[in-house]
Amino acid sequence: MNKGLRHVVFVWLAVLIYMGFWQAGHVHAEENVRVGLVVSQLSESYAFIERAGGYSNGTYIQPKLIGSSIKNKRIKAQLLLEGLGYQVERVHDAQLSDPKQLATFDVLFFPNTVMMSRQQRQAVKEYIKNGGGAIFAFAMARNDSARYPYKETDLDVTPVIYETKTWIWEWDNLSEVFQSAFVNDVALGNFAIKAAGSHPIVTNTLKRLGKTSLLLENRRFGKYQPTWVEIIKPYSNNSYATPILQYETIGYSSVPEHTPPKTGAAYAIEYGKGKAVWFGFQLLDYITVDERLSHEWEEKNPAGRLEVKGKAWDDLNGGEDLKTLVNESVRWAAQPLAVSHPIDRKVTMTLTDVRAYPRQSDYVVYGTMTAKNNGNVISRGTMRVELTDPSGKVRASYEKYVVGLVPKGDSYPEKFALTLPKNIPVGNYKLTAFYRAGRNAQSGVKTAGYTTMISIKDHKKSASILPMAPFKDVPTRYWAKADIENLVSLGGITGYKDGTFKPEAPVSRLQAAAMIVRSLGLSTKNRPNPQLQDVKPGQYGYEIIATVIDEGIFSGSNGRFHPEAPLTREQMAKILVNAYHLTGEDDVRFQDIDSTQWSRPYIATLLANQVTKASGLFRPYERTTRAQFAAFVNRSLQAVDKG
Repeated sequence: MNKGLRHVVFVWLAVLIYMGFWQAGHVHAEENVRVGLVVSQLSESYAFIERAGGYSNGTYIQPKLIGSSIKNKRIKAQLLLEGLGYQVERVHDAQLSDPKQLATFDVLFFPNTVMMSRQQRQAVKEYIKNGGGAIFAFAMARNDSARYPYKETDLDVTPVIYETKTWIWEWDNLSEVFQSAFVNDVALGNFAIKAAGSHPIVTNTLKRLGKTSLLLENRRFGKYQPTWVEIIKPYSNNSYATPILQYETIGYSSVPEHTPPKTGAAYAIEYGKGKAVWFGFQLLDYITVDERLSHEWEEKNPAGRLEVKGKAWDDLNGGEDLKTLVNESVRWAAQPLAVSHPIDRKVTMTLTDVRAYPRQSDYVVYGTMTAKNNGNVISRGTMRVELTDPSGKVRASYEKYVVGLVPKGDSYPEKFALTLPKNIPVGNYKLTAFYRAGRNAQSGVKTAGYTTMISIKDHKKSASILPMAPFKDVPTRYWAKADIENLVSLGGITGYKDGTFKPEAPVSRLQAAAMIVRSLGLSTKNRPNPQLQDVKPGQYGYEIIATVIDEGIFSGSNGRFHPEAPLTREQMAKILVNAYHLTGEDDVRFQDIDSTQWSRPYIATLLANQVTKASGLFRPYERTTRAQFAAFVNRSLQAVDKG
């Protein structure tokens, strides 16, 4: 071999060696992914709670038996993830309540977290929405820790359905992430699970394995050796929940109609800017963790030696392949989406078939109110209809809690009948239906309204139905007409006595504060004195200004509020984020907003919640018109996440 040829061979060998090292390093890039292992302390304690049954408020509560160790699952999950090369750190309860602390992790892994508070579930949802990743490995947050049985004499009421009216998992705040309906808990025996579809998790897993398919088998058979699984079904119009595993064959099912062939067993989900992978079966039972790591853990924790169960359960096959799929799931979830999926919470209300007439001793008003979900996430809330007399007093009302409205067009009609005494004053009565988003019997925000008028001219003739009088200066095709009308129905804004709205007039800081106070239903009573030089107690607008300052929505400047000063568009961005507690950030692509602009984070949050859209210029220093502010307030109400 001549000198030149030897040089070429040497170079190629060096390249191949380098590529080999690069590939080895690339394969082990998991080491740079920080995984937070989530099992709340309550979950670990709950497994070992034993309580007798009994009655609570007339409802029989089942006895609570000691369950399998959730601590074992947490330890096994830690060993699994460390064996795959990840940095693993346990997430404690205090961290679990704070989205900012969760954001320090690339991925959260939930091995069997059955117990969390509403605040913790909300924090996890916000973390994912803002770009975090999560792996839900079965039985995630099925119980509400607010009713955890602390005393030995306490009944275990954690599974009892309260404000949600259905299982917490199905309609509570975090379930929004899954974009699916909860179907059932089903006991399965003698079944097989196969990979489904061409999602990157699946294709990368098969590529790593050098296989064309993946098979998991549970050979347990019959009613007396079942394995509990969870069944969900993505909404039909949802394209962000993709099956990656499915039940191929099932020997026994306790509810066959809920487990037809090809039922999904695991899903890859995109939500906001983040990603999640949900498993409906107990995946850790299939996997044997690295024996060396298991022994090391035992040596470091001799008192807990009996808690280490690193081997797969008998009669469960396919764990090594599943381990690779879990690895690919974590790697996929660790990379946020480049572009956030919009989250639309828009619900509309309508009144139809409204009739009113006098009877012998009273008036009756009846009709149908309908809530319709035009957004892309589930919604639950209270529908309410009110009949208000000419002085503004509510004379009659009726409400109905709606368990859940499925995205994209699901509607719920509810008939109502209201009565008024015959001796009521004549005049125009306002009939308003509105939707208050949130749990049953809990405080919420009115997000949608619809109003019509009932005209009672005398006590002998039938009452007549009139449309809501439009503003003289808001044309039928005006761009903000729907926003203005919705806010009027909700009581958030009013027009002028001459029947105009003045949509192009600048909104003052006091007017903006009043709209926000009304839209949120904030009490203005007993607010501390903000000690302003230009707004004193007893002065017009004082109570409203004291309220928004006390709530942290507005702030003064050098001891002044400047109530009549026009509100700029960037000031508007800040107060909307503060008022409606909007979260999240999207890329700011406005040409007139640079990286040093103080209002940039607030504008980024408005973009993330579709309160504004990135197109051209934001015009931060321009005055906000009344129409613009009405539109932004209405969109902010629809974006509010009540959890």
